[in-house]
Amino acid sequence: MKNFLLNNKWFLISVVVGAIAAFILCYIPFWYLVIIAGILAGLFNRTMKKGIISGLIGVTIGWLIYMIIGIVLNNTYLLLDQFSALIIGDGFGWLMLLLILLIGALFGALGGAIGSGIMILIKGYEKSPRE
Repeated sequence: MKNFLLNNKWFLISVVVGAIAAFILCYIPFWYLVIIAGILAGLFNRTMKKGIISGLIGVTIGWLIYMIIGIVLNNTYLLLDQFSALIIGDGFGWLMLLLILLIGALFGALGGAIGSGIMILIKGYEKSPRE
């Protein structure tokens, strides 16, 4: 476990930075700026695979924390359930929740790819030990 943490410390740091940035950007009314959180997460990685995964995981965690807070404090699930009743039918609020998380994850992955691509251009590609 200790060896895993030492080998992947920048990846774990990038996930945490992405999650914190995504959570902070949730309070700005322009939700699509969450791509910035993915870019920040991707900047810590020099391989495209790790950049995409860190952006995806970081933004998903940040949005999930924000949604849990909204559900607990503001009863947001009721609104999601009413919105899904207009589109699909009653009782599909959970599907709207998953759809919102999926959109955030895709934007995070795109941002992670952009961020890691920037680092590859600046510092060069780093081959993983398995290649």
